[in-house]
Amino acid sequence: MMGSSADQFIAVKARWLLRREKGLKSGGLALLDYGCGAGDLMRVLAGLIGNKGARAAFTGCDVSTGMLAEAAQRWPRHLGTVPALKAQDGARTNFTDGQFDIATISAVLHHVPVAERKAVYAELGRVLKPGGRLYVFEHNPRNPLVRYVIARTPIDKNAILLDADEVQHGLLDTGRYEVETDYLMFMPPGITFLRGVDRALAWLPLGAQYAVTARKPA
Repeated sequence: MMGSSADQFIAVKARWLLRREKGLKSGGLALLDYGCGAGDLMRVLAGLIGNKGARAAFTGCDVSTGMLAEAAQRWPRHLGTVPALKAQDGARTNFTDGQFDIATISAVLHHVPVAERKAVYAELGRVLKPGGRLYVFEHNPRNPLVRYVIARTPIDKNAILLDADEVQHGLLDTGRYEVETDYLMFMPPGITFLRGVDRALAWLPLGAQYAVTARKPA
């Protein structure tokens, strides 16, 4: 009921994204997963799209070359070509301006020191095409269970959670965007027949995760 694997929690975000970016299923869109780690979000997205191979052009970047190597190793061959994987230099990447239609950053910002977050927002805006969309997924500090879990998770020992409003303000400080927020994961991901409840409560700022959408002017 709670979710038998981490992939079930990632799939909640992936399904949410696919409802908003239907072009990912038909192809022709370039997607960057910033701070991709072992490539789990891209892998789950590709699996939801179908077993004939990912139709989006996936690219991942991360500060850890070890994680990028793991992402390449773990990519299922039936999902098509391994995503392009590039190392970051801190917040910076070596991608060209306006290279991507879509950028995602999932559960990364709470590990970024507060003083360095502005540089991350600026870099994400730089690599987006005019009219591109940025999706920021983060743990919601307004949810008491999230705070409880984060405080007891070793990997999050030095994490500094951030509210959706902070993300919106940070993005607007670095660029002109249309921004909005949805809240996710009100129900355990293993209870599939309650997915509609999550959609109905997307306005309520108590979900375990949130998704900030920022649309760059065309």
